[in-house]
Amino acid sequence: MGKRWVFLVTVVTVFILLFTLAPVISAAPHSDSIIHVVRPGETLYGIARYYGVDMWALARANGIVNPNRIYVGQRLVIPTGGVTGFIHVVQRGETLTSIALRYGVSVWAIAQANGIYDLNRIWVGQRLLIPGAAPTTPPPSPSGGWYGQYYNNLTLTDPPCATRYDASIDFNWGNAAPMAGVSADGFSVRWTRTVNFAGGNYRFYARVDDGVRVWVDGTLIIDQWTDGAVRTFSADRTLTAGNHDLRVEFYDRVEIARIHFWWERLSDGTVTPTPTATATAAPSTVWHGAYYNNSDLREPPVAEADVGAIGFEWGSGSPMPGVWADNFSVRWTRTAYFNADTYRFCMMIDDGGRIYVDGAVVVDEWHLTNAVTFCGERYMTAGNHTITVEYFEWTGNALIYVWWEPA
Repeated sequence: MGKRWVFLVTVVTVFILLFTLAPVISAAPHSDSIIHVVRPGETLYGIARYYGVDMWALARANGIVNPNRIYVGQRLVIPTGGVTGFIHVVQRGETLTSIALRYGVSVWAIAQANGIYDLNRIWVGQRLLIPGAAPTTPPPSPSGGWYGQYYNNLTLTDPPCATRYDASIDFNWGNAAPMAGVSADGFSVRWTRTVNFAGGNYRFYARVDDGVRVWVDGTLIIDQWTDGAVRTFSADRTLTAGNHDLRVEFYDRVEIARIHFWWERLSDGTVTPTPTATATAAPSTVWHGAYYNNSDLREPPVAEADVGAIGFEWGSGSPMPGVWADNFSVRWTRTAYFNADTYRFCMMIDDGGRIYVDGAVVVDEWHLTNAVTFCGERYMTAGNHTITVEYFEWTGNALIYVWWEPA
């Protein structure tokens, strides 16, 4: 009886080893496989739905017998049938047919590559593998935003792991990932957009942690592709009236990830005639600032100064001699030329601030905050407009950045 018992135990043990090891061997990923690391709260069904694959195909590819048993940190191979191509994130209003036409492939090719059985069932945010090479030009934006291509590498090496349209390049991700499917560290992004500019002299700004590059019409104007804590770079360029192509590239190696990109029009590039009594104010390249030793702009100011841009990080120090380090406020005014368009006015502040356009409030965040960005939109007629920025600092660190761009 004892020998028979040992024999049975041995047979069962061998069976279990073969049953568990064989799927592991078959699930060995290819070098071009998509790997998903399971996060808290995820299910196998949800992961399969996210990548647009069949749940049982995902289970078979990873040797999973019970689809209810996955664990946080588990590395799952996403089956793609050995097909390489471009990952497209489904946008609102898209159909499988419209996506296929965009990339020049058949509907059935996309369906087969993604395990789709009902051609009418795709959803916003679904990641579809498009068989073949990535498109050479971005698809047209329905909203005029930035076309962003996100990569799980530091070198913008194709194909991107995700794409989407961003209304503006204004992100402080901290230690988090930009979106599902993108790594929290060791990622890069390329944004492209065509913008209609009024002719004139412009200053482009990029505030980043870590590296950034900026092109205007194919010319590199900011090249700071290096690691570093948050810092601000700028470059000036004269543009003719009309459309111009912009490209912004960014990478984050580890820890904090943030990027803010904007520009301002310094002048129209021509000699401004002497204004008459009835003429509107000429555009200026400087802000006139009045500084107050109180937090509510009570007159009179204790100091005045002109600055080229509103972009300051005073920390726990004073803005200038005679102004307190805490409990102070500032009012800046400037006249700027705008093209006929809807503009987005933004300010990153610590603590409170407001933006006025021709006396009308566009941003009103007069409260304590901690380096948060606020924006408001306004349609501008072509011509000169008066911009007023008000700011107060209560205690601790003091910071303010102001910019605008076509919405």
